[in-house]
Amino acid sequence: MSTEQKGSLTIAGSGIAAIAHITLETLSHIREADKVYYVVADRATEAFIQDNSTNGAVDLSIFYDKEKDRYNTYVQMCEIMLRDVRAGYNVLGIFYGHPGVFVSPSHRAITIARDEGFRAVMLAGVSAEDYMFADLGFDPAVPGCMTQEATTILVDNKKLDPSVHNVIWQVGGIGVPNMVFDNRRFHLLVDRLEEDFGADHKVVHYIGAVLPQSDTVKEEFLIGDLRKEEHLTRFTTASTFYVPPRDVNAAPNRSEMIKMLGLPEGMGHITERYPYATQLGGAAVPAYGPLEQAAVARLANHTAPQDHVLLRASPALRRFMTDLALQPSLREQYKADPAAVVEAVPELSEDEKAALATGEAGPVLSLMSGTSGPGQTQLMFLLVLTNLTA
Repeated sequence: MSTEQKGSLTIAGSGIAAIAHITLETLSHIREADKVYYVVADRATEAFIQDNSTNGAVDLSIFYDKEKDRYNTYVQMCEIMLRDVRAGYNVLGIFYGHPGVFVSPSHRAITIARDEGFRAVMLAGVSAEDYMFADLGFDPAVPGCMTQEATTILVDNKKLDPSVHNVIWQVGGIGVPNMVFDNRRFHLLVDRLEEDFGADHKVVHYIGAVLPQSDTVKEEFLIGDLRKEEHLTRFTTASTFYVPPRDVNAAPNRSEMIKMLGLPEGMGHITERYPYATQLGGAAVPAYGPLEQAAVARLANHTAPQDHVLLRASPALRRFMTDLALQPSLREQYKADPAAVVEAVPELSEDEKAALATGEAGPVLSLMSGTSGPGQTQLMFLLVLTNLTA
């Protein structure tokens, strides 16, 4: 028996780009929530939320104040949402970017709501870092990525790693606890960058475009040039630094671990196996070397594997799965009693009803893929993921 109380809290993200980054999942919650609260960075997204909210929406940014510590603001934002949750409402809080990335009130509100016995969930959103991966074209997995906040780097004396991608947040507000941002302490970050990378290494100043009419900021500087007065004013509260790897091809002795993992002797470093993905790190390689040319040549004789299966889903099953994904209230009803919800959809076949009535993903995936069971389906997805990342 569930011990959850009547009210609920959902925390979502509006992404960075105005309107375009709001997911279908978040939009469905905007339309169904009893109460909607938001903190967004542009008026277009605000208008979109207002237009799609059935019961209106409240702007939480009214709690910001230049004379107030930001932590106090965040506590107040949380409390306003929690009061409605305690009153029995289904509450949605929307924060720009990803709601779990550099968003203190979202984590606080969810923790308190759960501790008090309410259902509380977070929906994924598009963060500035996600936007950066796409705009700058680097893969954080190759050869790795370190993400840190500028002030924390300095306060905790954290070293930056020259062998991986480095992303540094909030470079335009170092050591600022309130809403009065300035760059008076920016030189301290430059000191750290010079210490860990050298004055001649490249840094990319990045700000993702917000409005459809905007352009993304992608400015390259040498670390030593960041001290120049004419550059200082360019770094704002929205600025993020990307520092590409300096020692991208550094190859420590790894023969023992290769042996322990059972990998072939002489296996290359990951940046050698994926050289084209590391160009921002300084690896100058051709797009079509011998390895790539051989792979392209094999396309002429390629045929689909015999065990490859096409999606098998009737129009009724497709519609039901879409409704389940985009209607939060239906999803809650289904989780409470899947058999009853499925039985009310006469267009579904008996096999589809039987799979859906279990309330588990395995039987449904098996049905849609034509595999013999949940284990086979799980194995298929694991193989796909392995092929994409190995």
